[in-house]
Amino acid sequence: MTTSWIDTARKYIAELDADLPADMPFKERRKAVRDAYPWGERRMWPYKAWCRAQREYLARFMPTEEKLKKLSDTPLEQFIDQSKRGEAS
Repeated sequence: MTTSWIDTARKYIAELDADLPADMPFKERRKAVRDAYPWGERRMWPYKAWCRAQREYLARFMPTEEKLKKLSDTPLEQFIDQSKRGEAS
């Protein structure tokens, strides 16, 4: 059985989390996870999987004021939303 990029990224982040103090400030935690990227150049699917695993992990520690900020949707997210609503692009 093969392991997906996202599962591998989650494993790396879980290992990193075990070494981080529980009371670490959010900004420092985010930097630590960002700096721990294990696959060299930040591009293509491995990087996208890492970003997704990073977002999932950091969501548990995100301060309320950060949660209130809504980033604009990516073009892919906009396309998905349009297709769910049945709109033509």
